[in-house]
Amino acid sequence: MALDIFKTALIVEDIESAMRDLGNGLKLEWTPVQHADLTLRLATGDEQVPLRFVFSLGSPPYLELLQAQPTGYYAAPQGGYLHHLGIWVDDLATASKGLADQGMPLEAAGVEDGLSPAVFAFHTTPHGLRLELAEASRREGFEKWLAGGELQI
Repeated sequence: MALDIFKTALIVEDIESAMRDLGNGLKLEWTPVQHADLTLRLATGDEQVPLRFVFSLGSPPYLELLQAQPTGYYAAPQGGYLHHLGIWVDDLATASKGLADQGMPLEAAGVEDGLSPAVFAFHTTPHGLRLELAEASRREGFEKWLAGGELQI
């Protein structure tokens, strides 16, 4: 069964210039820049992240640009880079455990009402590719946002 890959995410040092350059070069249009205060659960503890991001418009797979942070999980000390592929999953806890059992450890996960993983979970692969599992129950709201609706995180 094929994975339901819906996005590729890049960490960029300057989100506005990346939108301009990649938009022109790849003929992409973008959502407005979004702001979300996330709590990530890492092996070292919880991290608060004031995330700025945009998504390309059109059809999947989408391109997501994430503003690099000065430190922490979304830092880019060497400059921009491919951060992850996003995959919709029906059962986040089960899918996350399955990847961990296959040798792809949980690296970071969303926290909701004190529980984790919630909403999303990041796993690392032996070959340097990071995978983000995302709760498919949120897909409809995500697609409505890309169609011009309100973003609900």
